[in-house]
Amino acid sequence: MFSIQYNVLPISYNSQCTTLSEWVVLYTLGLAPLIAHVASGANPPTCLTHTRPAWHDAICHFNPTSIIWRYAAIADRRIRAKSWDANDLAASNAFFWTAKGWDGGEEIVQDAATHLSRSPGTKHVRIISESMLKTIITLVQGVSALYTLIGTLLTATQVPGGFYVSVSLDILFYPLAIFGLLRLCAAAWLTEDFVYTSWNQDGGVVARQIAPERLVNDRDFQYKPHDTFETFLVTSLPDFTIRFHPPISSWPSRIFRSCYLLILGGVLAISLSYVTPITHKHLYNFTITGFLTTLFYALFLLSSLLILGFYFIRGQTTSTLIPCISATWYKIYTLLVLGFIFVLVVIASIETWKHPTGNYITSPPTIDLSCKDRNYFWQFPLGSTVLATSNSKMRGALGAQNASSLVEAAVSGKNVSFEKDLTLTRLTGYCSGRFEDVVLR
Repeated sequence: MFSIQYNVLPISYNSQCTTLSEWVVLYTLGLAPLIAHVASGANPPTCLTHTRPAWHDAICHFNPTSIIWRYAAIADRRIRAKSWDANDLAASNAFFWTAKGWDGGEEIVQDAATHLSRSPGTKHVRIISESMLKTIITLVQGVSALYTLIGTLLTATQVPGGFYVSVSLDILFYPLAIFGLLRLCAAAWLTEDFVYTSWNQDGGVVARQIAPERLVNDRDFQYKPHDTFETFLVTSLPDFTIRFHPPISSWPSRIFRSCYLLILGGVLAISLSYVTPITHKHLYNFTITGFLTTLFYALFLLSSLLILGFYFIRGQTTSTLIPCISATWYKIYTLLVLGFIFVLVVIASIETWKHPTGNYITSPPTIDLSCKDRNYFWQFPLGSTVLATSNSKMRGALGAQNASSLVEAAVSGKNVSFEKDLTLTRLTGYCSGRFEDVVLR
């Protein structure tokens, strides 16, 4: 009977030899997909009441599940729109904080129109804009991550476990970068080029902008002193008409939601395929980093799929903000996701080290070498070419692995003087390098 075993190695401190410049490279490569995904998907709020959202209310927008929902909801709203103008574009991208909490529904599109102090001016995103730049950045990162992940999946017969076996700090959030590709669904209707008037801390009204800080002149908008936000938040304008097809009865919307869920399901399947036995290997070894990464993406993707599927099936996609964003359980879920991400970064920072091949890995070195010796030691799988110096630790480890095939040989070459013997095993071909200041050719 075929059985599979997963062996999780204990945590090991491998990064003691990592230099400052390497840390900069690691954190730049590793956190770039995470920062790009969150920064491009979460906007500052527009407060339409004298109170401001608490930290546990605002933090939910940084949950990747909220960002995935926002992309789908904006695209779905555009599909269901009977007509679409600049007001729809602005309101669909705004994060409205009202006396009742977050509001991203369709009714507020018309209600907030009279308080739109600067309109986007178009029905879609401008080609030359910050939003388009963010889309391009997330697209490039998503394609790069997808290429890497699929590449490791296709070579899983040679490297069982694929991505999660070789995961390290520099590629920790590659799967998350794939979600940047979902931004393409709503890329044409994502903008930050608008301004709504908003309450300040003193109870007055000021110009509040979504995204980058810009100066707004008084002539950019006109505000009537008798107008209040509390009034328009509870009473819709009399000329308000239904301008969107209901999600439950719109076939284009149904098709889009189904395809969106299939895409999420496909990403979940790819994630799980890395730890599914597609070869006859019975034992899979994981570092703590690889195991936690597997667990995080499996749980996160499954949770997102269930949450979005619940609302998609019920046709509750009229809000660009996920309907459960103010629920206590969703706040707890958000804190767990963000906390898990923090733990992943810490653990990966401890275990990641630079292999002599130039790749960053989390598997602990087989031999306990000094930082200097690590740079000149190569270790190959059993049955392949092995080359090592006469260092006693290296020779001892290699002898334990290949005792029957070790051959002592004195190496010499033209115009090269050697004073040390080297251990040479099944070497064919040409080798050039430096081992403890001894040149090999």
